[in-house]
This record gives sequence, structure tokens and C-alpha cells, in this order.
Amino acid sequence: MSSVVETIDLTLYGCPMHYIKARESLRQIELDQEILLVVNNGDAVTEVLNSLRQDGQVCEIESEETLTTTIKVMKKYVRN
Repeated sequence: MSSVVETIDLTLYGCPMHYIKARESLRQIELDQEILLVVNNGDAVTEVLNSLRQDGQVCEIESEETLTTTIKVMKKYVRN
């Protein structure tokens, strides 16, 4: 069963740092665990979603606010 481990605020980072920080956070959790990533609306949402999906992770938009979007990511792939 999956469980959300923590929420990571990536709103202070631009491309490509938001993806790099997300990837680093995923290294800290076990397979099938989830993290929530808070990113600024706009290109950051698409970039993080697409990049993590290409890495083999399961991603979906959890919520959308005025300035930010929260993305739920389930770790499904271990990247070396």
C-alpha cells in the first residue's frame, strides 16, 4: 500500500533545479511510497510531470491553487 512520506516545496527553484530536487527527494523513499511536490504553475508543472514520468515514476496532479500545483509522485523505478 502506498503512503505519502512528505511534501516538498519546489517553488523556489527554476528549471532544471525543480526536477533535480524532485529526483533527489525520490531517492530518499522506498518503492511504492509517495511524495507531494509543490511547484509553481506554468511550465514547471509540465516539466516536472514529464521528466518524472520519463524516469518511470507514476505522477498525477493532486491539487491546483492560484499560484501553485501539487503533484503526487509514487516511486516505481529506482534510478542509479
